[in-house]
Amino acid sequence: MFAAADAYDRHVGRYSPRLARKLIDLAGVKPTDRALDVGCGPGALTTELVGLLGVDHVAAVDPSPSFLEACLQRHPGISAEVASAEALPFGDGEFDVCLAQLVVNFMTDPKAGVGEMRRVTRVGGTVGAGVWDYGSGMTLSRSFWDSAAAKSLRRPAR
Repeated sequence: MFAAADAYDRHVGRYSPRLARKLIDLAGVKPTDRALDVGCGPGALTTELVGLLGVDHVAAVDPSPSFLEACLQRHPGISAEVASAEALPFGDGEFDVCLAQLVVNFMTDPKAGVGEMRRVTRVGGTVGAGVWDYGSGMTLSRSFWDSAAAKSLRRPAR
């Protein structure tokens, strides 16, 4: 496994499977769908999609070669390419559902990235994204920093 993927899994990745299942549920993904995971990272959303759809019905892209390689190691047989959301290497309407988990706020041009997601999704298909909840105080980050601060206050005496 790659160091970057391991680090991601320890930090954000431990929350990702639950978020992925919720995103899939909200998007209404059906077992017959063909899905694209945009900005797949090491593959948390991909894992949940493969579990529902099988490797033959899931594709993934990420601009990071090391994250994409980690995703491919976890899911041999999926269609995967190094690519950004703003330049998806697929034809118009190839997917029934196109999802991005914790990616839109990292896109260089979110409007273009979401536009590309829409382009590769069939008419009547679903484009969905889950992003950090900045409006409610970033609970995950706040919990981390509160815990770190509390721990630093409890240092043992020398």
